[in-house]
Amino acid sequence: MTKTIVETLLFTSVATNAALLIFFAGVFRRIMNAVDEATFKNLTELLIRYSSKSPFMIIILNIPLIIAIPYFYFYGFSNWWITAGITLWLVAGSISKILKLPLYKSISLLKSDDVVQLKEVRQKVNKGNLFQAILWSAAVILMVFGLH
Repeated sequence: MTKTIVETLLFTSVATNAALLIFFAGVFRRIMNAVDEATFKNLTELLIRYSSKSPFMIIILNIPLIIAIPYFYFYGFSNWWITAGITLWLVAGSISKILKLPLYKSISLLKSDDVVQLKEVRQKVNKGNLFQAILWSAAVILMVFGLH
């Protein structure tokens, strides 16, 4: 494969990740905000359970890293736009995981009638998804400049 093809694959995979987060931070957030806290808790627990075991989600969310490792090995870091985009994607994803995993754990520990706490956690999850969607979208924009 040529460098251009691999860069296009990297771009496409990061753009797919950003699109998924835009969906969760936009459409899915509105659905979750439209339900009561007990339903939010139940839906979030189901989402975590099924998405963490979903081959589709595991593959889609890890493809950029899987492609980036050999890309940097073979082609180095000479394309600063691609490097910046992948770096931002990785850093934003890592920070979001650090921030959101404890929130998901707290949701599972709360009772369905802990309305105030569930509402607070829901707002934090929404902010975390929005943060990640914005940064992943910025990564996509950076990578556009690196495509030939």
